[in-house]
Amino acid sequence: MSLQAMWDFSKVKCVCKREHAVSLADAVIEKNAIEKLPSFINEFGRKKAFLIADPNTFCAAGEKVCAVLEKSGIAYSKYVFPTGDIEPDEAAVGGAVMHFDKNCDIVIGIGSGVINDIGKILANLTGLPYFIVGTAPSMDGYASATSSMNMDGVKVSLPSKCPDVIFGDIDILKNAPLKMLKAGFGDMLAKYVSIAEWRISHEITGEYYCERIAELIREALRQCVNNARGLLDRDEAAIKAVFEGLVIGGAAMAFAKVSRPASGVEHYISHIWDMRSLEFKTKCELHGIQCAVATSVVAGLYERLLTISPDKETALAFVNSFSYEEWAKTLKAFVGKGADAMMELEKKERKYDLVAHARRLDRIIEKWDKILEIIREEIPKKREIERLLDLIDAPKSLHDIGIDDDLKTTFKATKDIRDKYVLSRLLWDIGLLDDFASDIDFS
Repeated sequence: MSLQAMWDFSKVKCVCKREHAVSLADAVIEKNAIEKLPSFINEFGRKKAFLIADPNTFCAAGEKVCAVLEKSGIAYSKYVFPTGDIEPDEAAVGGAVMHFDKNCDIVIGIGSGVINDIGKILANLTGLPYFIVGTAPSMDGYASATSSMNMDGVKVSLPSKCPDVIFGDIDILKNAPLKMLKAGFGDMLAKYVSIAEWRISHEITGEYYCERIAELIREALRQCVNNARGLLDRDEAAIKAVFEGLVIGGAAMAFAKVSRPASGVEHYISHIWDMRSLEFKTKCELHGIQCAVATSVVAGLYERLLTISPDKETALAFVNSFSYEEWAKTLKAFVGKGADAMMELEKKERKYDLVAHARRLDRIIEKWDKILEIIREEIPKKREIERLLDLIDAPKSLHDIGIDDDLKTTFKATKDIRDKYVLSRLLWDIGLLDDFASDIDFS
């Protein structure tokens, strides 16, 4: 139902008065989906495919892809990275580019996160159509037109190419490592927070918001939650619900032209852990696993927010005593090179400007009841998030995933990553960021 709703989405004039479109031409999510690969290659008028994979994904699906192409008489060249532990960086992209066969007229990625990101960049550079054969329902970047990469040691999102067709072969997906299945579910759970924060930002900052896009995400999330119990058993309905949800999440970002429908402060917590890992070699986990833990934490913070009312004097006293210069030093020491981009963003955004803050604070106080209503409507209680994670035997705390970090600074740094209005920025605006950050419970 959700996937069909996605295809129908752009056909209806939206009440938000914006046109919604996605570059994704089709998504085949079913048993034996790989068998349909030749017909789509022919439909695109292509003669020779360039396949990229790593040793694990080639074993999982690449051999089957090659057999299907050979049976159909479709020529191909392939590059299989020498290791499955690929860093999404300049070296990996360079490897794919240097091994590219210029006689190929279509790029086909075989994998999930990193392979897909590299494949999208390669297709963008060559100007060729791009198909992705998914090997795990682990992240929501399948249908996005950006690639999450490490560039000069900094985590960045680069413009690339949205796949033309996504193949989610249930027979392949259900045999993915169990941790990757849990990661995909964790990435979907984050949507509770992303939709809430999108609505809250709309009330406070006037940011664009589309209820139809939000409902598309909610329905996909409901399907995942309703089928969660079957994930550990690799139940096909559960696998399909997660993979479809992740594809819809990527499409929703394209419809909105921003990442709002699919990520919020919980994603930024994960990004901080990733950035520190790049800079200081600290422990990190799969993105979706980190998002699951962070979603549980954030749900607890929002639950606490329901018990307070903003006080104007408290907020103004906090903001007037805040030193951005001192905070920038802390940020640089904590994040490393990644902090440079955050500080450049602040020069443009000026979120700490006192006049802009005063306007936001008045709006927050005026809209407080509405903000609390949104939280109650969109974000389950922390114990409910933990119950869902228990259903799939997923980590719920930093202890579970082996991350030992300065949690207070991690959360405070989330307000500086992008120009999105998220929980940490709301708490800064009402003067309670230090208070909430000090009491964060990741245990």
